Amino acid sequence: MRTDVVLAGVMLAALVIYSLLGEADYGAGFWDLMCSGPRQQDQRDLIASAIQPVWEANHIWLILIVVLMFSGFPAAFSEVSLGLAVPIFLILLGIVLRGSSYIFRAYFTGSVRTQLYWGKVFSKQWASALEMR
Repeated sequence: MRTDVVLAGVMLAALVIYSLLGEADYGAGFWDLMCSGPRQQDQRDLIASAIQPVWEANHIWLILIVVLMFSGFPAAFSEVSLGLAVPIFLILLGIVLRGSSYIFRAYFTGSVRTQLYWGKVFSKQWASALEMR
């Protein structure tokens, strides 16, 4: 079997796995935004414990796709990265900001106000993604 076919198959499998894991948050930003009532903090803790095992690991699939495309299909990688530079940058910025806001909210032990701020950033990024669709 040809090497390029194997690489394309691995890239497709990685993309399918990434998509099936739902970007590893299972709608957590939306559910976090909808938390209300006297058990609001318990709901947020449940959301955090549900997504914690796969939160960071899921982006490995994207890294695998980029590395395989760069290594196996350099001409296609060049065209895609130049033609879609701005959207790719915005996607990466969103991934970093969303992940950072989740981590800052989850592990910040200072004021509750700061933790709520990062929770809103985490939730709002999900809400803005829904508006774009």
